[in-house]
Amino acid sequence: MTPEDQYRQLVDSVLLVAASADEQVSSLPTFVVVTDEVATTFGDAFLLVPQLESAGLVSTDAASALRELDNHFEGMPDDDRLADPASLRDHPFWEDARRLAMDALAKLGEDKGPPRLSRITWIRG
Repeated sequence: MTPEDQYRQLVDSVLLVAASADEQVSSLPTFVVVTDEVATTFGDAFLLVPQLESAGLVSTDAASALRELDNHFEGMPDDDRLADPASLRDHPFWEDARRLAMDALAKLGEDKGPPRLSRITWIRG
């Protein structure tokens, strides 16, 4: 995967976090736990940030904003309601995640839009 492909994967993962609850649900397969996938899709892509920063594709400001979003997910409260897709609509945790994702998109110089997750293959468990 090229650095540009890795960057696109990162942006799409942030777009997924920034998306509305309905967009998040419709972007993912019906057999996944949507809330887990929103968090882990970003978490997996976040691992690319140091490489993308070194390649000059992610600025220091953008990396900092992405780190804030990652820290937000790392500090996910132990609240069973967060696993319910309905929580995507109104739980403060997800509202804050969307706000942080929008900030990261702005610092990346990217516009909000639908995530393109075609590079990801989900396997039914």
